[in-house]
Amino acid sequence: MKRALMIKITIFSLISILALATLSGGYIWYSMQKTMDAMYEPLPSVAWIQPDFENEVQPSEAPASGAVSVPVMASPAPKVVVTAAVKEQAQSEIVINKEVAQRLRHPNLSAEEPFSILLLGVDERAGDRGRSDTMILLTVQPKKKSATALSIPRDTRVIMPNTGKYDKINHAYAFGGTSLAVEAVEHLFGVPIAYYMKTNMEGLVSIVDTVGGVDIDNPRKFDFVGYSFAAGPQHLNGEQALAYSRMRKEDPQGDFGRTQRQRQVLANVVDRVVSVNSITKLPRLLSHLSEFVRTNLTSQNMIDLALNYRPAINNVETLYINGQGQMIKGIYYYVVKPEERQKIQQHLLINLDPT
Repeated sequence: MKRALMIKITIFSLISILALATLSGGYIWYSMQKTMDAMYEPLPSVAWIQPDFENEVQPSEAPASGAVSVPVMASPAPKVVVTAAVKEQAQSEIVINKEVAQRLRHPNLSAEEPFSILLLGVDERAGDRGRSDTMILLTVQPKKKSATALSIPRDTRVIMPNTGKYDKINHAYAFGGTSLAVEAVEHLFGVPIAYYMKTNMEGLVSIVDTVGGVDIDNPRKFDFVGYSFAAGPQHLNGEQALAYSRMRKEDPQGDFGRTQRQRQVLANVVDRVVSVNSITKLPRLLSHLSEFVRTNLTSQNMIDLALNYRPAINNVETLYINGQGQMIKGIYYYVVKPEERQKIQQHLLINLDPT
């Protein structure tokens, strides 16, 4: 349930602000339109390349000391959950050709076609493009009122499309920005991606302070960058919320623990953004969104999402990547076998089936 909240964070916050703006008069609507124009950044057109799962060379070094074969999380066992119906359908493998890739990359949201979107949480600072700390691939099928979400660990080993060499998936953003991050995820799972939405974690400070702080329930006590976080419920301001959502190395669950804390913070931000008390704060919120959020969704896309896709986004199924921590040439990676990635591909493509 908590993981589903993370998937709704960016989409629902923007949809909710859009709805509130419509009700709040012409000035707010004009501000909303300006915000969408400022956030809009299209992706470059690149040729679709189907991953060759069967012929990939696998790493031969032993697993990292203390590494586990699956990520340790508080939620159910992290593996790809495939129902009997999905298994039966997947027996006839779905193949992506250029025509199908074109349709999936350019869906007609007004006609309620299924689509995929990559949600990126990046750690950008002045003079540093940063890396993508959070990557979630979401597929949405409005006619079936279903959505499937896949959270991708930042250390996942992938072949970089620009070099043909293996690297960590979160380095894709550092090397080539949003476009390379999207390409890397497409290559990892073989699923064409239509949209992206990127948020800068630095912007979290201003947004949290604008909505009056956030309430979280910390699962374990820890200290980080000068802040002490006791276990249990507490109220955080913007700087505290950013520190709370950034700590990773001291968490026994590592990156997975940090992702859970980020979901907590962002879910509470959404609750506060959509509350009646936030209407008067909309101009400042819109200003922060225009500065810290980028997407290739247009204003019309947002309206279509608000009108036609909300039931599907409310019904999110979570997929977990079954992989293993491994040291390769002295570098830690989260290695996901090709057959596992192919299972995930088929599962996601089933949800993108327009029939």
